[in-house]
Amino acid sequence: MRNRMLWVSVGVATVCSAAMIALPGSETVPYHVAWATFALCFGLAPWSPVATWWTLGGFTVATGSILVHRVLDGVLEWQETTEVPLMLTLMLLMVWHVRRRQSALAAFTALADREREAARTREVLTQRTSHEMRSPLTIARGYLEAIAAKPLDAEVAADVRVVEEELARLTRVCERLVRSMRVTADLDMSRVDVDALVRSTAERWSTVVDRDWRVDAWGGSLWGSPERLRACLDTLVENAVRYTREGDTVELFVRLTGDETIAIGVADSGPGFAPEVLAAGAPGGAGTQTGSDGLGAGLVRDELSQTGLGISLVRDAAGRRGGRVQLGTSRWGGAEVAMVVPRRPSVHEQLGSAAVAAFPPHPRDEVGEVRITTH
Repeated sequence: MRNRMLWVSVGVATVCSAAMIALPGSETVPYHVAWATFALCFGLAPWSPVATWWTLGGFTVATGSILVHRVLDGVLEWQETTEVPLMLTLMLLMVWHVRRRQSALAAFTALADREREAARTREVLTQRTSHEMRSPLTIARGYLEAIAAKPLDAEVAADVRVVEEELARLTRVCERLVRSMRVTADLDMSRVDVDALVRSTAERWSTVVDRDWRVDAWGGSLWGSPERLRACLDTLVENAVRYTREGDTVELFVRLTGDETIAIGVADSGPGFAPEVLAAGAPGGAGTQTGSDGLGAGLVRDELSQTGLGISLVRDAAGRRGGRVQLGTSRWGGAEVAMVVPRRPSVHEQLGSAAVAAFPPHPRDEVGEVRITTH
């Protein structure tokens, strides 16, 4: 491509130089056509510095000689020759800007490549960490269940229950750690069917937690990281489970909030948010900000709240995509937390994936509300 553009520019410059010789008094037209061709070809595919300087110098000397010859013949005035240094200066500025833009783009592309490679490394580390932490916990709980199944005196049975509770707590901590690593990682981007994602999440949680699970999915798809979205959704579900009891309703929803944004969240029939928390999460409040402060820090605490890290990670993940976390009240009077994010990728994500240019609009998935019953 570069060599092709170079030879096109050289060929047009040669033809225009010949036209300047053959058309006394009309030199300015082919002269400017040649420079315009040079600017177009160099902007499309910049060539090497040596070829650039030879092309600029050769055409400047050739056309300058022709114009000086016309002045000596009395065809042109000396002021016409001022176009030679002026056009050369303009082309030099254009070359400088194009090379500066190319250098910045190359640096940004290299940075995006390094970030993708680092993301893959972090994902491998996350998977290994998950396996190495969960396997001993699973084995330990298995042995503990086998011990608990045997006849035990009251004191030993109480000790076993304490150990079992601590192992369950350690398992939850492990899951949060792995989830936080996935939320903050820059994973590979792809088109995600968010409706299918929330349905699979609800089915997965319904096998381990007794709630009235529901799915209200009307969003279609978006461009993003499926692992990050799944980790954020798991965090929101875990919060809803902690504030509800058996028989309470937990709903996972996906809603279109505009032509370019989509809301993914969880609603429940629990006690809901305190008024001051809702005020912080209202539009313009702390809950909708994308900075370092906001949800998870500075909000009202209660006996069920823990570190607040999970909701902060969700807020940060939404903020990385130019979105926000929105608090509200569910239709059952409980809490509703949603990530409102763009359906299309940001500029940074576009440079990170060449497939985004072909990202087509996705038709609205008319699934409606799905109720998942548990036994």
